[in-house]
This record gives sequence, C-alpha cells and structure tokens, in this order.
Amino acid sequence: MNDIWDDGVIREAFRRDFYDLADRTNGEVEVDNESTMFCAFEPTAQRSAMRVGVYFANGRQTLRFDTVREEIELAMVNQYDVSRPRFTICSERGSRTFELNTASGEWAVSKESV
Repeated sequence: MNDIWDDGVIREAFRRDFYDLADRTNGEVEVDNESTMFCAFEPTAQRSAMRVGVYFANGRQTLRFDTVREEIELAMVNQYDVSRPRFTICSERGSRTFELNTASGEWAVSKESV
C-alpha cells in the first residue's frame, strides 16, 4: 500500500495513479486540487454511474463514494493501491478498507477490529 497524504496534501504519486485509473476505465477526474480529488464514471452495460474521491477537511482524511443508490464516507483513510481495474483505499492499520472494481462497479467495504 502507498500513502495518499502528506500533511493534508495529496501526494503526486496518488494523483498520477488516480489519473491513470480514470484513463484506463473511462472515468473523468472532475475535481483536482491540493487536498481533494474526485473521479466520475459514466454508466456502462457492466456498471452504473458512480463517483469516488478523497478529500481532507477539518483534520480528517476522507473517502467518498456515490452511486445512484449508495453514499459512503470513510474517515481517516490514508493508504491506497491501484491494480487494473481495482482501486483500494484503507486506513493505516487496515481496520477500514474500501475496494472498488471500476470496470464492473462492484465494491465492498470492510471494517476489522485492530
């Protein structure tokens, strides 16, 4: 896993990987600034429309994921991994994990006691 943040600022490695993920899976990065990045994915035959991103506000590093039916926010996420077309974000100790298959739109959230 790789770090997303550097004192509330998105690291360049995450930014680059996020753009690459969007390019490979027909997504569009719609917000990109120092502490916020969001990517929107148009619906296809395999997936519904969705939006995923990270932001830093009020001292919290947060993941946000939206579909037509669900809205999820996980606070204190700080590590990620991208492997085509899978996108994974988790807390430092792995107690909370969000995994998204950007091609199919399938996703999962897990929480474990640490």
